[in-house]
Amino acid sequence: MVLFFAEDSQHPFVKRAMRNARKARKEQREAEAARRVAPEPRAARSFAGRGRSVDRED
Repeated sequence: MVLFFAEDSQHPFVKRAMRNARKARKEQREAEAARRVAPEPRAARSFAGRGRSVDRED
């Protein structure tokens, strides 16, 4: 179900919900912009396939 609220509503709960939604959208846009600008992290070195050497008594 989708609810639509009039932005000019005088009800305090609706006003708070609209204010919180604007704040959340702004934070999402800022986080997305920061991810685009930030350099990509280097891939961690993989040691897959390498096992520990076991001391053998031959």
